Amino acid sequence: MVWLRNCVRAASLLAACICCAGPATAAPLPLSAAAGTEAALTLQNLLDTLPAGSAATYQRLGLQAGPSVGHFYARNAYRPVWTQESGWNAQATEALRWLSEATRYGLRPQDYDYLLLRTLPDSLGPAPHSRAAGPLRAGFELRLTDALLRYAAHLEFGRLQPGSLAPAANEAARLAAADRLRHALNQGSLASFITGSQPAGRAYAQLLDAWQAAQDAACPEDSARLLTGEQALFRQVAINLERLRWEAAPDSEYAVVNIPAFELQLVRRGRVVQTHRVVVGKPEMPTPTLDSRIIVFVTSPEWRVPYSIAVNEMLPELQRDPGFLSDNNYELRNAATGRLVNPWRVRWQRVTPETFRYTIRQPAGRTNALGKVVFYFPNTHTVFLHDTPARAVFSRPDRALSHGCVRVEKPLALAAYLLRREGTEATLQPALTGPDRHTKRRFDLQQGLPVHLRYYTCAGDNGRLRTYADIYGKDQALLEAFFARP
Repeated sequence: MVWLRNCVRAASLLAACICCAGPATAAPLPLSAAAGTEAALTLQNLLDTLPAGSAATYQRLGLQAGPSVGHFYARNAYRPVWTQESGWNAQATEALRWLSEATRYGLRPQDYDYLLLRTLPDSLGPAPHSRAAGPLRAGFELRLTDALLRYAAHLEFGRLQPGSLAPAANEAARLAAADRLRHALNQGSLASFITGSQPAGRAYAQLLDAWQAAQDAACPEDSARLLTGEQALFRQVAINLERLRWEAAPDSEYAVVNIPAFELQLVRRGRVVQTHRVVVGKPEMPTPTLDSRIIVFVTSPEWRVPYSIAVNEMLPELQRDPGFLSDNNYELRNAATGRLVNPWRVRWQRVTPETFRYTIRQPAGRTNALGKVVFYFPNTHTVFLHDTPARAVFSRPDRALSHGCVRVEKPLALAAYLLRREGTEATLQPALTGPDRHTKRRFDLQQGLPVHLRYYTCAGDNGRLRTYADIYGKDQALLEAFFARP
């Protein structure tokens, strides 16, 4: 209630200033005749940052989005929009209802001063027409606008910064929200302001619809528990809506891998046109989240074993049995010359990761770890999508098993889809079944396809809420930052 005491103190001072025709330290900004009411003058004086400076002024008023609040009222000639002599008007009642329903959007009413704001009539007490009541109403007015602008910015871009998880301070988003709010009030539709502040992505809309459907379907007691804002399910939904708000506007057509769901979807114009089970990286070698574009795929690929796998996994096998390479159709080559090396002539017990001077390759064939096709997209993690000869793995519920790359069930359907977009689908089958089917062939894509690797532990599926295991333990840090007490 520190703000309320400050507001009462400011009200007394401002009332005296108004009686004396304005503050002595700075003349009020010019007002038009239409807006020259006492309420507008009160708002203008409260927002005047010249005497004390911006930071001190906004802190005294309890405003976290002070510049945007000032912008809103300056564009509105400082006319009040939420208050009248008796307290809140009908628009304010609707605005407070939107704040009270923040949990339906994965946010918390208490983060927007809802509990304080709804007490305006009680704060005015028995003297709603006193000289001090005007500035007090104006203080509440400013706080409600501040809350709505922060609410809109959080709906659009999230409460936290994606990298650091520090509180987001996107003043540009708040300024844009101020203009949208003025437009919505002029149109008499706060609903359009809330709707227009949210991401347009399919995954966001699906999760939001499923979460709200779960609340609507719950019995009153369960619904009340869901809406406390502290239950485990709400917390999981909230941080995944936060992740979705961090993302850029979606393309009209794209591939998306949800790592915890072990699933790849092809989405075209908001509709899923293909779904593939996938294998992702094991927890000690996690698949990264990223945005890129599939620009090429290769049939009958050769696998050049990464150095880390060669020395950490294959070297111990070779020290036990040099026949490991031939048993698995691998070739050993000199790293400097590229010449084939007979593994039986290497003293493997003396070889260490530091003295490993070889490359290991696996030619195309039935046992090749990349299978029949591999899909490449630029990224700094050297990960890609590919086929696998180990088909049985896709029937496992837990598929966090790879070294970081994504193994795709039905990869030929994905390849055919990519070529169909290029108008060259007929070229795929000869490369797979013709006389040169074991020869590597490269397919460059003129259009390419955006690909997104994501981490959602909660998602919407045709109106139903789906939750997934936090396989990489990413939720905890986000939960702690998102639900930290201010």
